[in-house]
Amino acid sequence: METSDLKQHPPFRVVTFRDDQEVFSEDVETAVAARTRFASAIDLCRSRDAAHAHRVELRSGGETIETWPQSRA
Repeated sequence: METSDLKQHPPFRVVTFRDDQEVFSEDVETAVAARTRFASAIDLCRSRDAAHAHRVELRSGGETIETWPQSRA
């Protein structure tokens, strides 16, 4: 599932994975909004079933600039 209401390619994207499968991605226009969405996605993953591996990536310009959790087990 992908959410994007922006007409141009915004500079940020937050992507959430479950068991290494992308389940949600959202385009974000500003750095502040991107950090907020990234933190929100992490909070949501922490509340989910621990039997599954969850990961959140913050991307900018095609590069991953931050990942949660930082080290994958």
